[in-house]
Amino acid sequence: MLIDEPGVLPNSEIHIFNPSNPALSALIHIPFWGEYHCAPPYTIEREQYDALLLFSVHSGQLELAYEGQTTLLTSGRVQLIDCRKPQLYRALGDVRFDWIHFKGGSSQVLYDCLAEHKATGFIALDQPELANEVSRLKQQLTMSPDDDWAINLALTRLLTVMIETAAGNVPLEHSLVTQAHVYMTEHFREDLHLSDIARQFNVSLCHFARQFRRHYKVSPHEYLINLRISEARRHLLLTGESVEQIASVCGFHSTSHFIRSFGQRTGVTPAQFRKLKF
Repeated sequence: MLIDEPGVLPNSEIHIFNPSNPALSALIHIPFWGEYHCAPPYTIEREQYDALLLFSVHSGQLELAYEGQTTLLTSGRVQLIDCRKPQLYRALGDVRFDWIHFKGGSSQVLYDCLAEHKATGFIALDQPELANEVSRLKQQLTMSPDDDWAINLALTRLLTVMIETAAGNVPLEHSLVTQAHVYMTEHFREDLHLSDIARQFNVSLCHFARQFRRHYKVSPHEYLINLRISEARRHLLLTGESVEQIASVCGFHSTSHFIRSFGQRTGVTPAQFRKLKF
């Protein structure tokens, strides 16, 4: 797509996504992202935009003014900002970078956790594991742009690994709960209980639950149920599976438990939700 913005050079690309209704309602999703080659006078200044923004700079320099500070984003820099706050960024000479707007799901909770520990940016050469997660995300966006669930998992994995990496500067309990968060995201479809998670990380259930709530502002039980409900919504809208089948594949131990949990969080039964028009 031709981009008519001052300073955006002709070999730049913007990718517009159309997330499904289940993704819009329950998952971290991407409305659009870009691969930009820019030069002065490229400048973006916003007071507010309803999304988070990820920068990945490949060469050159961007100047970012955000939250009262000016930061130079150089080659290899990966940076997150919350666009609901005023921001300004501009090209300082020739610069190539990717940008990704995303929102929804657990994105704001995870970003706030990163911001709390001043861990919203890193240099790829210094953090190869994180750089690999960024590469995985871009590969996912390029190869399977319509796979909403895989995009949600890729973004969740990147954000949680960023939190886990920051654990070198925060208490051990923080590393534990971020690892547990990733584990829950990957295994919630199974017959998973909180006691299993606590055992997996060699801590007491009480300690695990207390630390998880402290860092994510929600109980691990509620988070696990919400993961299963989000997946159930996707199955209800996109498959012809029965309510009993969906309860099983989403990790609920019984159909009645699924129906009760779903109703408490959505205000409708699974059967009623399936009939809704979006």
